Amino acid sequence: MGRGRQFIRCFSSNSPLGRAGYSSVEPVHHLVKINKAALKPKYQFHLLPKDDIESVGYKPTEICQDRVQEYYENVVKPNLMLNFYEHGAKTIEGNKKRSWGVDSPYKLYRGLRKQKGLGRQTRDIHPIKSSNIPEISGVTINAYNKAALEEDWINISNRLQIAQITNVKPKVTYSKSNVIQWKVRKGKVCGCKVELTGRDMTQFLSTLTELVLPRMKNFEGLMNTSGDSTGNVSFGLTPDDVKFFPEIENFQELYPNLFGFNVTIKTTARTDEQAKTLISAFGFPFTDKVRNISSY
Repeated sequence: MGRGRQFIRCFSSNSPLGRAGYSSVEPVHHLVKINKAALKPKYQFHLLPKDDIESVGYKPTEICQDRVQEYYENVVKPNLMLNFYEHGAKTIEGNKKRSWGVDSPYKLYRGLRKQKGLGRQTRDIHPIKSSNIPEISGVTINAYNKAALEEDWINISNRLQIAQITNVKPKVTYSKSNVIQWKVRKGKVCGCKVELTGRDMTQFLSTLTELVLPRMKNFEGLMNTSGDSTGNVSFGLTPDDVKFFPEIENFQELYPNLFGFNVTIKTTARTDEQAKTLISAFGFPFTDKVRNISSY
């Protein structure tokens, strides 16, 4: 083999001759084109996303460590297991729709009876084990603006603000009904919404707890009643609170009109107690005092 052939596919930082080198050729990951519609069940592993290391078309996307996720895995998760574990605990059935029974043939094909009481259906509460330790599954940001119903440019500014803060392009939301008193028409643009997961979610949470909430003068904590009994916690931020985000504070001349929004932290917890314990571990305090919040 000639000496020149050994330099054809060299991607190392140092060439065999010991000199520094850099290759502009992207490494080949043996990409395979697959007809996903013709796959058999035993070949379903080919449907893995491209950022999964087991995928045949793997391309790395994560180039840095997520300190918030590592903090959850190494600190929060073991402490939650120690706090919520109960020896011999059993599953508590939720308030769900009930069967009419099987003692009569007329009851076999009837629809389920309504749940007991006037409340809505609730999920079963399973004992905490190593496989179902509560975690934050996502963050939803919803921005509704009354002025956007009359002026379209206001909604554009609102969407740009949310995109700048979250690093995710928001989806436009439309009104679902007609309300004459509020000048709301069905199908009219009324705001935007964004779903955060993964790296974008942890980055937003760390920015919120380290840079925004500590600088709010009247903030004493999230309300203890902010849970929805299914593991989700919601709270709101006013335009005066939004200006503390570094993405907005450093470019205030680009955002003369700021808008508030609602934040919903979604968790896999089954009760409000579990959800608030989990969220408080990330730096969110809770209080019983009522906070005076103007309209968003």
